Amino acid sequence: MSNLTKNDITSLTLTSNAIRILDEDAFSGLPVLKSLILSGEKELNISDVKKALSKLIASLEYIGLMENGWTYIPTGMFDAKAFKNIRKIHLSKNKLLEFTFAEVANLTNLNRLDLTTNKLITLNVTHYINVKDMIVDGNDIVRLSSFCNSIDGTSLLQKLQLLRINDNALSELTPTMFKCLPSLKTLQLSGNRLTVLLNETFSSIPQLTDLHVQYNKLKKIERNAFKSFSLQRLRFGYNGFHFDDDRRFHPNYIFKNVPKLTELDLRNNFLPSENEPVLRQMFSHLQNLTSLNLAATYLQKLPTNVFHSMSSLQRLILQGNNLRNWKKGTFENMTHLQSLSLQGNYIQLINSSSFPNELLMRLKSLDLSNNHFSCTCDLMWFRDWLRNKDKNRPILPNFPHRYKCISPENMHGKYLIRYNPTNVICTPWNQLYTTAILLSLFGFIIITLLVMAYRCHANIRNYFYLFRIHRLKRRGYIRLNSSEDYEYHAFVVYCDADREWVHNIFLRKLEDDGLKLCVHHRDFDVGASITKNIDTYLQKCWKIIVIMSNDFAKSEWCQWEVDFLQERRRQQGKDVFLLIMLKTINSNHMTCPVKTLIKTTPYLTFKGGVGEDLFWKAVFESIQKPLGDPPVAM
Repeated sequence: MSNLTKNDITSLTLTSNAIRILDEDAFSGLPVLKSLILSGEKELNISDVKKALSKLIASLEYIGLMENGWTYIPTGMFDAKAFKNIRKIHLSKNKLLEFTFAEVANLTNLNRLDLTTNKLITLNVTHYINVKDMIVDGNDIVRLSSFCNSIDGTSLLQKLQLLRINDNALSELTPTMFKCLPSLKTLQLSGNRLTVLLNETFSSIPQLTDLHVQYNKLKKIERNAFKSFSLQRLRFGYNGFHFDDDRRFHPNYIFKNVPKLTELDLRNNFLPSENEPVLRQMFSHLQNLTSLNLAATYLQKLPTNVFHSMSSLQRLILQGNNLRNWKKGTFENMTHLQSLSLQGNYIQLINSSSFPNELLMRLKSLDLSNNHFSCTCDLMWFRDWLRNKDKNRPILPNFPHRYKCISPENMHGKYLIRYNPTNVICTPWNQLYTTAILLSLFGFIIITLLVMAYRCHANIRNYFYLFRIHRLKRRGYIRLNSSEDYEYHAFVVYCDADREWVHNIFLRKLEDDGLKLCVHHRDFDVGASITKNIDTYLQKCWKIIVIMSNDFAKSEWCQWEVDFLQERRRQQGKDVFLLIMLKTINSNHMTCPVKTLIKTTPYLTFKGGVGEDLFWKAVFESIQKPLGDPPVAM
């Protein structure tokens, strides 16, 4: 680039150009270069890059060396004068087996170091580093070394404020693990293999404000595991933790020693539905909480006083539970609540006593969409309230198209706002007539039951059993969606070793026939974590396609991904899965989860040549096949 005289290029990006040779003076003609990105250059030797950077006369602020397939960083890679003002270094999506932090020890202005999606096994800091943000998401880290100097015990990461270790293989945390991180404010440990949280694990981090411990498989939380006098935001969703079992944790202590906690996310865990005292004890110490997310926590009841201690609560999310109603006074004394979400429950009736009038006047957002409204005269108050155009009425998300009648049968699917019963239908009934009819009916029922008990006692138990099955099926009923409700027809799960067949044959064949498929290499959002991408795009897909092979069976990540997607199957039945056997799996690679998946779900086997057209026809029809009845928990 020596011919670019008097240039003012400050940013240069070279991505996926198949560069093989890089001269030493390749960048020497760029005197004001601030940002340099070399990504997707898998044929480029890293030693050549090091030599070229050593000749760079500009002072870089950002360098990105992503997706180049490098397995190591050579010694002195960042020693050139060009790095004296470097602020950000991105080395994500390579194949680094280790990283020597001595390489960045002299970079006094370094703010961000990104090592996402490599193959690091340990995080071993041995030198003083000035970095503020360190990201090592998507590696294979199984342990963390001490962040303390082995000689004098001082911190090696004095300025570190953000540490992200999501989607790794950590199986345990010790109370001294984060001892020497005096400036750390955000710690993310989601998507690991943690099963137990020990006492005082985070108490040694004096400035910790944000803690993410999501997508783990936690079985036990000790009494003071979350103890922290600085923690303000705790993300503990998608762990499937059983808060309904007080042998796994201490209800009265779990949030007792986090006095500054303002945001708590417990979505997709199991909260106690029958044991009301446990739920009250859990939340009794959260006086400063402003946001509480209890989405999909299997709640069936709300204890009357469960939220009364949360005097500062502003946002409450209860969507996706099994709530049908609640006692009067449940939402009283919530003087700061501004947003309340109850969407996706089984609520049939809302009347004047459901919410305090002061709360309705104060709320800015109230979401009651996707409930099982029973359009009878008892719902008239709510219908009139919905029609009221008072400027003080809270915003109603998804109104009116997600506010529909579910029962009675003749009203099913009708918009609630269009429910118009006549005065005759809703005329009050004389209670004396009701009493007389009920007494007569009661006597008739008693006589009938006695006769039936005498003549049909052998079948009574069968009738009760069938009634119980019918009732449980109604409780577990979930509206079946069609492919038109989703952005993609299917979410494709496959091993990286099979990517060539999936992209060049499978995707091309199906998408040419009009189907729209979601694959992570093409559709995922850049910069977001893998688990967040999976969660986001899975909600946009109607079905799930799993491409199986020997490499798939050997991959722990593929196993985890299938386990993660099993929740979708449990909710919508086996028809939501389409299994394709690309290559026969050897018996020594046949793990229990894979064997169970194959035994319980029909699969198609790919064979080239004769019969291939029949295979593609079967795949196409399986994707378009409507979902059957969802499974019912007995």
